[in-house]
Amino acid sequence: MTPSLEALETKPKIRACDQCALRRIKCDRRTPCRRCRELGISCTTSRAQAKPGPKGPWAHKRRGRMQEASFLPIQKTPISPPADNIGSSPHQDASSSSVESDGKISINLLRQYLTLYDQTLYPVWPVVDRDEIERRLQDPDDLESYALCTALSAVVIAQLNIDAQKDDLEPFQGATSEALIAESERTRVILHSQQKLSVPFLLSSFFLHIFYANRGHVLKSTLLLREAITFAQFIELDQAKFYTTLSKAESQFHLRVFWLLFITERGHTTRFDLQRLLRLAPDLPTLEAEGTSSCLLPFIGTCNLFKTFGSAMDTHELDRTPQFFSDMDLHLKEIQQQLPQAISGLQRADFLITREWMRLVLWKTAMFHVKLSENPEDDSLSVTFPERAARNTVAHLDQFSKNIVEAHGLGMAYPRLTASVKQMKLGDIAISLADVLLCVPSFFESYQIMQVGRRDILNHLASFLMSIRGTVNPRLQVLQEKMVEYTLSRQPTYLPWSSDATDECKEPLQQAESP
Repeated sequence: MTPSLEALETKPKIRACDQCALRRIKCDRRTPCRRCRELGISCTTSRAQAKPGPKGPWAHKRRGRMQEASFLPIQKTPISPPADNIGSSPHQDASSSSVESDGKISINLLRQYLTLYDQTLYPVWPVVDRDEIERRLQDPDDLESYALCTALSAVVIAQLNIDAQKDDLEPFQGATSEALIAESERTRVILHSQQKLSVPFLLSSFFLHIFYANRGHVLKSTLLLREAITFAQFIELDQAKFYTTLSKAESQFHLRVFWLLFITERGHTTRFDLQRLLRLAPDLPTLEAEGTSSCLLPFIGTCNLFKTFGSAMDTHELDRTPQFFSDMDLHLKEIQQQLPQAISGLQRADFLITREWMRLVLWKTAMFHVKLSENPEDDSLSVTFPERAARNTVAHLDQFSKNIVEAHGLGMAYPRLTASVKQMKLGDIAISLADVLLCVPSFFESYQIMQVGRRDILNHLASFLMSIRGTVNPRLQVLQEKMVEYTLSRQPTYLPWSSDATDECKEPLQQAESP
């Protein structure tokens, strides 16, 4: 016997529908469910189901401990797993082991990741000299360099999405990012007990910050960034007098370390509304490129961006006039002219997306101090500025492959958080555009046929963010909820027509048709 339509509709589904799950509301699991039927929207269950088993940080830590138990040896401290587990990995043998005889991660393995860093990620974080750090690794007592290299190697694995077992990368067999991070933290425990303070130790805190920021561990990543900044203040990297006795090469290296901390903290504190620790001394030496190399020019351009951005955000409230915000926005746009043409897509993507995010943050600040205009031609002081920023961002994204954004991690999303990134920045731009679509009156939106509209730009950004692998973007859920709210608000309302109303509507039509 064929079941009736009513019986099919009342038969409960196994799980909640996509729309109720997205809005985090209770679903009666009918087909269609009551809420979807009332709203007149499609009721589907096509989303991918989560894998069974424990969820959350506890499950992640458990998986990390299981991986560590396969690759890490026992040391003189009880933190590491037993030495019997060293040879348990199927990818280790006598010729290609990830562990040295003294229990440390193999220097040959670390050298492979340092090479990758130097080739792909040095323009983003130009603070580790590969030749110098490899020379220092030869000293078994140099624990600062060892802690830095293991942390940096873990970040390289995470940033470049390296899966040695899946991709059959023989030089990288036998280590995971979690195992390398655990080894770096174990070594840092010894350094903490020895009260040693050095720039490599500072940088190990910074790269651990990057790793945990990309995993969405905001609290731990913030504490690690604060630790690195505190070390820099103890060393006096933020003081001009520190650089007076250094050679030019040493001075520029320490300046890059300071500026990397400065721009990372500025983006991180702006994103999470935290108090800043680092201040920019007016007499600090100028950051310069090394010789004729152009790989540092985008980094210097980014530093100039944050210098202008920091000056604008730190200005006294009484000085924040419409002319002030217009001038600051103009300064941010002019910095792009300093970029050379022959730079990599990663460097240009980092710079351009960061600049649009800064202009948007400046616009949000202007909302509380000046009256915004309804004229789109007013640019940075217009109510619709997020649309302009979103259009520019989409134009920049179309120039680069998705792999570039994935490799850069949260810094296209998080101001590097890394490093902070950028996916978090892209999320903020998309959310601001969604807010404009929700708050601006409908008559303010001009519909032009055959042109890309605000909704198309928002969908493009959302689709791009949802397709990125390998990082955690806590703003994505907020963006999805705002898009659902906007979609529901734009649905037409159908009024119940009575027969009298129908007749009244017919009369004018009949009169218009009569000669």
